[in-house]
Amino acid sequence: MKNLYNSELANITYDAIIIGSGMGGLSTAVCLAKSGKKVLVLEKHYVIGGFTHTFKRKKYEWDVGAHYIGQVNNPNSLIRKTFDYLTNSQLKWDDMGDVYDQAIIEGDVYNFKKGLENQIQQMIAYFPEEEKAIRTYYKLVNKVAGHASLFFAEKSMPNWLSKTVGGLLTKPFLFYSKQTTHDVLSKITSNKKLISVLCTQCGNYGLTPMKSSFGIHALVIAHYLEGGAYPTGGAANIHKNLTQVIEKHGGKIAIKAEVKHIIIENNKAIGVLMQNGDKIFAKKIVSNAGAHNTFNKLILPELQKEENTTALNKVMPSVSHACIYVGLNATDEELKLPKYNMWLYHNYDLDLNNERHLKTKDSISPVLYISFPSAKDSEWQQKHPGTSAIQVLGSYPFNWMEEWEHMKWQKRGDDYEAVKEELKQLFLEKLYKTLPQIKGYVDVCELSTPLSTKHFSNYDKGEIYGLEHTPERFELKQLRPKTNYKNLYLTGQDIISVGVSSAMIAGVFTSISILNRNILWRIMRYKSIN
Repeated sequence: MKNLYNSELANITYDAIIIGSGMGGLSTAVCLAKSGKKVLVLEKHYVIGGFTHTFKRKKYEWDVGAHYIGQVNNPNSLIRKTFDYLTNSQLKWDDMGDVYDQAIIEGDVYNFKKGLENQIQQMIAYFPEEEKAIRTYYKLVNKVAGHASLFFAEKSMPNWLSKTVGGLLTKPFLFYSKQTTHDVLSKITSNKKLISVLCTQCGNYGLTPMKSSFGIHALVIAHYLEGGAYPTGGAANIHKNLTQVIEKHGGKIAIKAEVKHIIIENNKAIGVLMQNGDKIFAKKIVSNAGAHNTFNKLILPELQKEENTTALNKVMPSVSHACIYVGLNATDEELKLPKYNMWLYHNYDLDLNNERHLKTKDSISPVLYISFPSAKDSEWQQKHPGTSAIQVLGSYPFNWMEEWEHMKWQKRGDDYEAVKEELKQLFLEKLYKTLPQIKGYVDVCELSTPLSTKHFSNYDKGEIYGLEHTPERFELKQLRPKTNYKNLYLTGQDIISVGVSSAMIAGVFTSISILNRNILWRIMRYKSIN
């Protein structure tokens, strides 16, 4: 098995050890390796890539997290430039077209179109009496997203500089991030239906309008305003290209390499203790395991700091989910499957529906997200001729799975399998109702639960977005690359925000903190090979 952990790796002292091969960890590794640093990435599982990896069943393949990416259709955007820099321009993209998301509420259809003015005009067509509110809303979204750039950049500053100017840089974004999405939108319009429609993409960050920070809402909406794209050849090409660059520059990646805890002496991180007893030492230790895991699990209890654990534990893990992976023995063209994603809602009261769902065990998720990876990927038919693939995701609270939590993967018993089968049929029923033309073509259908997410991502509650994106989250001082342990750093979506692109930018900011070098300047000056 390629990249399998070998104890010989412990015979080397590294410049940096990175715990976790998700997007944040791999991005950090690339930046450090390209800067001449000797890096080692340690991955607990047998697959590299975190939420960018894919899996196969028979002749089908599905992504597990990288369903679509924004801002890569523009070759000069920071997101696109960063992907190009990190992958040496080897990662290609397929544009999802003029419509990238479609929301369906009580049978009403709402399209989200590529291009700011196109989207504004589309919303005005749905709500002609709300033109002023709609224009005000999108102007505010871009304004807050702009403030976020300085808010996140401050996180990579040295402590002395942060203390000097940090407050001025973060204040504009915090003004909005401290408010809920519903509070902000209610000041713009009293039209409850419009508010709900503007929030239908909230599944991308896992919280309903009355609970989510407007900061994360603005970031996600702005991220997709110029449309969505999908990695050509599938989501796994993200981590495959990153891995190639790391190895090209002398870095190493090891799978089935579980870290037991970080070795800290005199408040200084000096290495890691592996589950098999190996000790590996490095000048810098970077955790891409998530803030909760890092401070609560990877640091020995007697070395944990109350200012870290108390503050972080007040912010809950994000939403957990169930998903069906559907393989069909007909093409997207034959089945008329779209490239755009679909968001299905019971009705317009997003918050009330979610509250009822959380209180009613085994209830069906109030929102279902349908993605079509085969339709998005221009190379799908070359690799999987005559087929297509669909995913359907919905909320499923982790506590509903707790009785099987400590059982081994694929060995959780008949009761667990019965629950999975019932849930699979419920999701399939919703899918057939939305796309009746696929009946009779389903060849494979497999369901994953929050326990699957916990097993593969190592998130304690099966969460997919790290920490909840509440107003309180953005005020946490601990969510920055440099920790209050010398030479211990964080990376990944917890220090920026949800999603593959945010985790990638986190890797850049962590590298800036470690190297004390402006990697962003290097990225923006990078010229694509193409």
